[in-house]
Amino acid sequence: MEKIVQEELMAFIPVYLDMKGNCTSLYTLKGGVYNVEKSMRTVLNQLSEYFQVDLKACRKYYGNMLFITNLVPIPFNEKNVFVPLKIRKPICKNDGSIGYINIDHIEKLSESKGKTRIYFKNKKTIDSLNSMETVNKHIKKGEIVRKLYLDRYNNNFCREYDFYTEYNKPATKGDIASIMQEILKIKENIK
Repeated sequence: MEKIVQEELMAFIPVYLDMKGNCTSLYTLKGGVYNVEKSMRTVLNQLSEYFQVDLKACRKYYGNMLFITNLVPIPFNEKNVFVPLKIRKPICKNDGSIGYINIDHIEKLSESKGKTRIYFKNKKTIDSLNSMETVNKHIKKGEIVRKLYLDRYNNNFCREYDFYTEYNKPATKGDIASIMQEILKIKENIK
């Protein structure tokens, strides 16, 4: 998984492979297409483990922010925000139809016969069964999730920074006097 992520993962989609059945194809920016004999759910869990992301908490948090419960974009980090798109019609009950596309690597979209073709920056393409309008909605939701992710990360960083800059200053005589008063109050309460 690490090799694939280092090649910049653009998409992972469900596919049916001859003599193997339900599998997953992973597309990377460096041009590699890797077919793994694992379901989408397994690959998604492995990616969340690699990026140390709690999928359930992520879907709940960003789903609440977007007022949606299904098909929530997943931010593994600021450069890896994946949006869910319908890629195929499943044959069996547990076969997934949803693939995930990294919004950072989408170059353009085109529509033909009710399907949307996604063109990546490395000239690879993937077809989605969603309409152009639906794909654009998912991409916009992905952009919103990226902004929420960055805002949340930056706010936590700023609070930590403010804490250290504020409390990393020398104590004044007034600070020491107020601490002494607190200690005396605690001492009296103990007696």
